[in-house]
Amino acid sequence: MGGIAEGCKLSGCALIGGETAEMPGLYDENEYDIAGFAVGIVDKPDIITGEDIEPGDVILGLPSSGIHSNGYSLVRKLFFDVLNMKTTDYVGEPGKTLGEELLTPTKIYVKPILNLITEIDVKGICHITGGGFYENIPRILPENADAQIDMGSWEISPIFKLIRQKGNITDEEMFGTFNMGIGMAVIVQEKDAEQAVRILKEAEEDAKVIGKIIEGNRQVIL
Repeated sequence: MGGIAEGCKLSGCALIGGETAEMPGLYDENEYDIAGFAVGIVDKPDIITGEDIEPGDVILGLPSSGIHSNGYSLVRKLFFDVLNMKTTDYVGEPGKTLGEELLTPTKIYVKPILNLITEIDVKGICHITGGGFYENIPRILPENADAQIDMGSWEISPIFKLIRQKGNITDEEMFGTFNMGIGMAVIVQEKDAEQAVRILKEAEEDAKVIGKIIEGNRQVIL
């Protein structure tokens, strides 16, 4: 067990729907964590693969609750090592401390997405996790499609603006590391976009149209 876990820690291998992640600066040598996971099942005809995505489709964005679970090595280094900040210092939204910001739970999108797929033909769903926009969105794109993102279509969360400013980090690196305020992307036909936004808003998700699918080769264009 120890050898398997240690090997997974070093390689970042997947374990039936979950994974053990490398977290520099958090675990000492020969230390590892044990995490639980859940296994689900879906009927094959109901699997959303992204294979039907085509130019003209619309990309919807669901807001994140914050940093979620990615980019913390960079965040800790910036705030604690470079800026010498404390968890009690105020950042991001007015009245929110750094500690509160970093410990904000990751939003879970199961219920609003289940509501959506019962009424709309959802072509693709993409959780914006480690690797940000550049690594996650292409996973659901067919070979002939690009995702064109309108960066002005949503308000980037204050914490990401602060990270970008204080760390002097480029937009390319920010969008390749963090969710930037969009925790999940959903791709639907253009004719269904308005109804999809309405359904998500009824589920208390402030969804917005953040882009469209164009002809290309599985790239993300900001």
